[in-house]
Amino acid sequence: MSTRKLVFSLGMGIVYPILGIVQILGGIVPGLAVSLNVLFIPADIIQGFVLCLIGAVFLYGAAEIHQNRPGAEAFLYVGMLLSLIFCVITLIDLGAQGANAVLFGGDGGSSWPLTQVIIPIIYMAVPSVIGSYAWGRKFFSDLTEA
Repeated sequence: MSTRKLVFSLGMGIVYPILGIVQILGGIVPGLAVSLNVLFIPADIIQGFVLCLIGAVFLYGAAEIHQNRPGAEAFLYVGMLLSLIFCVITLIDLGAQGANAVLFGGDGGSSWPLTQVIIPIIYMAVPSVIGSYAWGRKFFSDLTEA
């Protein structure tokens, strides 16, 4: 059992659902949405569910790694991959919104609030990038052997 992978998967599996639930609650409770802007957490129900899904993959991976099951680390890798994929999708969406604003004057040239740019689905991908860099070579070498 890799203790580092277990701690990483468990940590990500705890933080992701917390942020997801907070985003979902922010979308449901209007008064909460205003106070969450200070923490750079938007009131986005769908994105909250995505964060909960990624967190569930990490938590299941942590449970599998803890029990030393064969192939348990795959859940960790899939969680990191999901994190990176949704981060890239969000960055592409933000780029498209920016291009729309520049090309067509979407919002009169005003700047975006930071809560639309610095959001959990983006900054939570940073640990996944670090984890992918640290453990990615082993993962891809295991794939080529199979």
